[in-house]
Amino acid sequence: MRHLAIAILAMAASAFADSYIVLFKQAEVAITSLDHGGFQSLLQTSNQKSVTQLQEWLGGRGLSKGVDNLWMVRGAIVSIDDAAAKKLAKEPWVHGVYVDRVRKFVNPTTDITIGNSLKELGEDPASLWGLTKIGLQKIRAEFPYLDGSGVRVGVLDTGIQSKHPELPGTAVFKDFVNNLPRAYDDHGHGTHVSGTISGKQVGIAPKVSLTMGKIFGAAGSGSDSTILRAMQWIFDPDSNPATNDFPQLVSNSWGGDLDPTATTYDIAEFAPYHIAIQAWIYGGIVPIFAAGNSGANPNGFPGGLPEALAVGAIDTDDTVAEFSSRGPNLWKIGDVVLSILKPDISAPGVKVTSAFPGNKFATWAGTSMATPHVSGTVALMLQANPKLTYAAIKDILMKSSDRKVDINYGYGILNAYQAVKLASGK
Repeated sequence: MRHLAIAILAMAASAFADSYIVLFKQAEVAITSLDHGGFQSLLQTSNQKSVTQLQEWLGGRGLSKGVDNLWMVRGAIVSIDDAAAKKLAKEPWVHGVYVDRVRKFVNPTTDITIGNSLKELGEDPASLWGLTKIGLQKIRAEFPYLDGSGVRVGVLDTGIQSKHPELPGTAVFKDFVNNLPRAYDDHGHGTHVSGTISGKQVGIAPKVSLTMGKIFGAAGSGSDSTILRAMQWIFDPDSNPATNDFPQLVSNSWGGDLDPTATTYDIAEFAPYHIAIQAWIYGGIVPIFAAGNSGANPNGFPGGLPEALAVGAIDTDDTVAEFSSRGPNLWKIGDVVLSILKPDISAPGVKVTSAFPGNKFATWAGTSMATPHVSGTVALMLQANPKLTYAAIKDILMKSSDRKVDINYGYGILNAYQAVKLASGK
């Protein structure tokens, strides 16, 4: 058994030189009658016109016409200097130009304990406290057929160990850091959260199909452009709008801290992430995010954004973990300040034991660890009732929670058993 101090979730930002994210101005479109593929095709067709316009603008100034198409957020990634970026931002067809920042994991909230087996860590798979707390044994007894079968779950993280005996195997994997073809995890975080979702002994929905995008490297860093590329990829992993391969939910145990000295936050500053989450929702994908590990400070982004489902962490005695971010989040939208109760819900996030690279297991803490408890539960809900919308899922999670409605817990503590009962119509 060994102990390793390592960072979880919270990220500091630094500028990624000469790389910018451009968002285009586009007219609002009616999407209520479009399915996932139709919505995607509309976004791609519309955005291509703006990308062409951007390439013409760059070429006319002797700049590189190389553009990365971010159709999901109605934008693009370009490599230009600061002077060109300021000129581009003034064009009437441009909504905004954003510095591409590098996000890096910062100081640890807790130590991680690693062992070769559950027994070595002093754990009995039949009584893992987090799974017991949310009522998984009751689900197994009353709904033995609910194991996640037929549900696709996306995870954006540090990767996942290929062929870990605890995990079902990753159906789809893409490396946005080193561009390697096979699944791997050189950090550990991604394997751990995936285990809580889909582990045979330590997981909630062991038969789900995992879609993993590796967005953080061994040192725990990744740029905004890398993250947004991955968020777009997971919208359509095979790049074919006609195929139904997108995950019904994406579990995101990461996020950036907000300025603790501010009282309100201009939502326009986070437009790329905000639009990405909205696109996921319009495309039928449930966006589940960690609330953050900044203690008394507001939930980080993207979890703290209005549409995201943010997950806080509780301890073994049902109290909010000291590190778990609190609400509310105050977002300035135009001339209006919107107060949002965050987190949305809380779940076990302390002393959580799950899979770890090297065929090992680890006990860890953070809202990162709480998030996959909710993700695994949503997978079971969708298996019980595939027609559930995001709004219905969120409503069920709130109604079925062990109610402790305040800025610490959100709408309460996750009760997976009651949520599955409501989802199944019982």
